[in-house]
Amino acid sequence: MQLISESALQDSLFTQSPDGMLILDYSGILVCANPAIQHMTGYDFEELYLLMERPAQTCSTIEPLQSSISQALEGKASTMELEALHKNRSKIWLQITFTPIYHTGEIIGIYGICRDITSQKVMANQVRQSEKEFRLISEHSLDFISRHMADEKAVYLYASPACKTILGYNPEELIGKSAYDFFHPDDVEAVTRYLERILSIEGSYTVSYRIRAKDGHYVWIESTGRYSYNEVTGDIEEIIAVSRDITDRKQAERQLQESEQRYKSLFEYNPASVYSFDMEGNYTSSNGNLAMLLGYPLEQIMQMSFRDIIVPEKMEATNRHFEAARSGIPQNYETTIVHSSGKVIDINVINVPIIVDSEIVGVYGIATDVTERKQYIRQLEKLGYEHALILSSVSEGIFGLNKEGKVMFTNPAALHMLGFPQEEFNGHYSHHVINPSAPGGVPYSTEECPICATISDGIARSIKEGIFWKKNGSSCLVEYNVNPIIDKDQIQGAVIVFRDITNEREVLRQKELAEQAASAKSDFLAMMSHEIRTPMNGVLGMTNLLLETDLTEMQRDYAEIIRSSGTSLMRILNDVLDFSKIEAGKFSLEPEEFELETLVANVAELFMPAAMEKKLDLSWYVAPDLPHKIVSDPDRLRQILSNLVGNAIKFTDQGTVGIIVNKLYEDSEKKQLMLEFLVEDTGIGIAEDKKNLLFHSFSQLHPALNRKYGGTGLGLSICKKLIELMGGSIQVESREHVGSIFRFILPCAWTGTQQTEDAEPEQAAGVDLEWISRDQIDVSDLSVLVAEDHPVNQQLMEDIIQKFGCKVDTVSNGVEAYAAIVRHHYDLVFMDVHMPMMDGIAVSNLIQQLLPTEARPAIVAVTANVGSDIREECLQSGMLDVIAKPIHPAEIHRMLIEQKNRPKAELSDHLHP
Repeated sequence: MQLISESALQDSLFTQSPDGMLILDYSGILVCANPAIQHMTGYDFEELYLLMERPAQTCSTIEPLQSSISQALEGKASTMELEALHKNRSKIWLQITFTPIYHTGEIIGIYGICRDITSQKVMANQVRQSEKEFRLISEHSLDFISRHMADEKAVYLYASPACKTILGYNPEELIGKSAYDFFHPDDVEAVTRYLERILSIEGSYTVSYRIRAKDGHYVWIESTGRYSYNEVTGDIEEIIAVSRDITDRKQAERQLQESEQRYKSLFEYNPASVYSFDMEGNYTSSNGNLAMLLGYPLEQIMQMSFRDIIVPEKMEATNRHFEAARSGIPQNYETTIVHSSGKVIDINVINVPIIVDSEIVGVYGIATDVTERKQYIRQLEKLGYEHALILSSVSEGIFGLNKEGKVMFTNPAALHMLGFPQEEFNGHYSHHVINPSAPGGVPYSTEECPICATISDGIARSIKEGIFWKKNGSSCLVEYNVNPIIDKDQIQGAVIVFRDITNEREVLRQKELAEQAASAKSDFLAMMSHEIRTPMNGVLGMTNLLLETDLTEMQRDYAEIIRSSGTSLMRILNDVLDFSKIEAGKFSLEPEEFELETLVANVAELFMPAAMEKKLDLSWYVAPDLPHKIVSDPDRLRQILSNLVGNAIKFTDQGTVGIIVNKLYEDSEKKQLMLEFLVEDTGIGIAEDKKNLLFHSFSQLHPALNRKYGGTGLGLSICKKLIELMGGSIQVESREHVGSIFRFILPCAWTGTQQTEDAEPEQAAGVDLEWISRDQIDVSDLSVLVAEDHPVNQQLMEDIIQKFGCKVDTVSNGVEAYAAIVRHHYDLVFMDVHMPMMDGIAVSNLIQQLLPTEARPAIVAVTANVGSDIREECLQSGMLDVIAKPIHPAEIHRMLIEQKNRPKAELSDHLHP
């Protein structure tokens, strides 16, 4: 056998080795290179030789290369990585191991073993880049990214910074802890089942569970998890999870479930029959009560139409109501159905459209059995018809009251004598409607009224001469009897029988008495005017002379107060004379330019001593945006303020009295203003049932207190007449034992407007109100609905609201009003209380019951009768306010401004509990 020589073996290894091999001599010069090195670099031996001579041209790591060669020449093997250029100019990475070559114990050269590690370097760079991208995603993601050990504890190996935002933990607080330590106890089983599922089924799935946050509360989390596997062995290595906070979504789902459950409860447990139709009138759903009402099983009802149960004579009307509901107009009507047994049943039906995404898709229905009620009503109607025949044949006026004093019934003679339509009399408090009065014309209080007394004590009374007030404001001299209604020994009300005893003799007698009284009053006023003016002229004249002398500042202040007080006293003296002039229609205004703030300050200064004497806080305020000077009648304005402030101080024993002047409107083109004056106090207040007497001449609301405070009861009547002559209006807001606010609105100008002294009162008081609509507060973006059945009132309301720039729609009855509100969002609705088909209160109640809060407009009741009972019913139905007819443009504008600025600061808490 031929043996391979050692030399041949070495030569074979050198040439066939996959590793590149270099041989360098002792001086580091390249001696030999195998084919593998040539393949790695692309250079042949001669080129490599030259490159090794000029290494700086091919290598960027010269110093490490030279160091490795030097170590090998010193007998130390070394390994280095070298980035080099391939002949094709691409970069390559070589790992070179240098070892010394020994001969007879001496180093005669160096072996260089080269390996191409370019692919490993590229892979390492890709791994580093992937890790960098993972860190960017995990550190900036809003989702919580985590890695866990794949064991029964799922220990955190990594937690992204989002855990701080979602759970309140820093990442280092989670790493090393079991995820199960943070799960809600009720969710542990669900998470475990989830992990088992993703292990057995390829793919990723989500699971929802609760995790305890750092502050102790639980956060709903939705996680998507995967297992990671070893690429070589295929074994599970880790769990990778991406989680997000779904607490808000869970709460929304719960609220939706609660809402659906409430709807289901309302549907299933409603005592009425509740159901729904498709657009063809076929039943699509129903509660159990409908089955009881009809006598059919629910399964059969779901295959029926409403037309299958309606009696023939009611079919046309019922179809008409269904078509109206299907077109979007709610319906409330009565019809008749046939029970499965053949029995006829009267039902009351409410149909409302089902609206989904602004499209009507069906009709809801609510039905109640009214058969017994209808029979009872028929019996009452028969009995009532017989009684009506009797009442209609009687010439005397007859009306009956319940125990609250509301009118239950009346006969035509009573309505004719008093001039009231039935709807404005029946159902109202008689005491407020007819104002029973003594023969002198002074209305009775509820304690003094014979009618109220009989309702209270059950004693019959006969009044030979009294006064009832008619609708037109005139008085009616009557003789009447009041008899109690007794049922089971209980007073249930009273019946009043009266007759009109007014005749020409009585009218003449009253006229003569009035003329005599007027003549006596004029004589008395003339005498008193003369007797008081004489000494007052002396007081004022001497005060003026005193002011022309040398006085100290304090003396001058005192003298000025004397002159101002004397002047005011002279004006007050004129009040009584003014009252007579006003009544006679001979009163005229004298507008002039004056300083408003000075006038208000003078009024406050005049009453400051009286306020200080009673230890009251008297303050005044004039809005800074008002002109310095305005044009109006300063004497009358001072007279009005003096009366109101004087009354406030008189009837206030402790607390405060304030004067406030604000600007409501301004027209810069016409130089006109609308001012609001308020006189507030914390005094004894006014009872609700006496407010209607407040501005009557010589009325005394507190007879006992008037003996304490004094007063004739004439001041407020003069104030009201003066304000109305000046083109304004006055109202009061008050609570007994709490305080009052007298508020009057007055038009004026702020440039010199001329008026003649002999102008008629109507001319002097005339003010163009069209400029109100151009107030600084823009309300033109409001959408308004007017619900009013009277055509003239419709036109009036439209014109007023359009002058303010608002968009306005008009409907004629309550059903149309509800339909309009459902179809279109309105900011404000002026709702007439009495309308055909459905009254305003019923519409408001229906809106509160069926519409969501955001879809409900602000509703203001409009009525000719603003009694406390009507007002209370309106407010309880969800209306925000009540305004009375006839309607003033300023009142409409006030409502528009309140809606524009809502929520608006209301009256002080002590006035509006």
